[in-house]
Amino acid sequence: MNRYSLLIIVGVMVGYELAVEIVDKPIILPSILLIFTELYRIIFSSSFVSIIWATLVRTMMTFSCVFIISLILGVFSGYFKIIRLLLSPIVTFLRTVPTISVTIILLIWFGRDLGPIMIMALVIFPLLYELIGGAMNDIDPDLLDVCLLFGATHFETFKALYYPQLLKILSSGVQATIGLSFKVMVMAEVMGQSQVGIGQQLNYEKTYLNMPAVFAWTIVLILLVMFFEIIIGYLIKRLIRHLDA
Repeated sequence: MNRYSLLIIVGVMVGYELAVEIVDKPIILPSILLIFTELYRIIFSSSFVSIIWATLVRTMMTFSCVFIISLILGVFSGYFKIIRLLLSPIVTFLRTVPTISVTIILLIWFGRDLGPIMIMALVIFPLLYELIGGAMNDIDPDLLDVCLLFGATHFETFKALYYPQLLKILSSGVQATIGLSFKVMVMAEVMGQSQVGIGQQLNYEKTYLNMPAVFAWTIVLILLVMFFEIIIGYLIKRLIRHLDA
């Protein structure tokens, strides 16, 4: 973290404390001291690890499954026009339907345990599929003609043209999507009133108007998303560097 980022953080905290003093209603804007007191209590509570683990497992397992499905369908849609045409209206529908409608319908259909998983899957699938499909269709046709001219197989063409393009697109796309995945999962946990998870804790603290704890759990979620974005970004860079070597 450079000094400019640190100055911005300090400036935001000072501005927030001024707003706290002006509003003077902890139930609306709790002080930073109250928030960090709750954060300390949450982190060192006996249930903290199990709560984080529940949301983490749901999110990462769902993301992994959706990513694999999106990758397979995206690659095949790049090779076969018929698949792209068949999936186009489905993906367009999933991308345009209001998230709140999807959330309510899927929670009614699948309940509070499976519902959040299905909600997250249907929200991020169109994003990943279009990201991968767009990379597959963004190849220069002249390069494809060269591969055909030299009699390259489908595998050789994929390795030479499509694979580097996919890696380049996914290096930034996956990082952005993983952050959205956590936010959608927690939102679904809140609305579905899951038994265990960050969303369940936010819902519980909201019920008792414990705003410092709501802010504290929000900080936990932000740090969790930042951690995984950094880890995934590092792994992707290492992979790209290894392939280029």
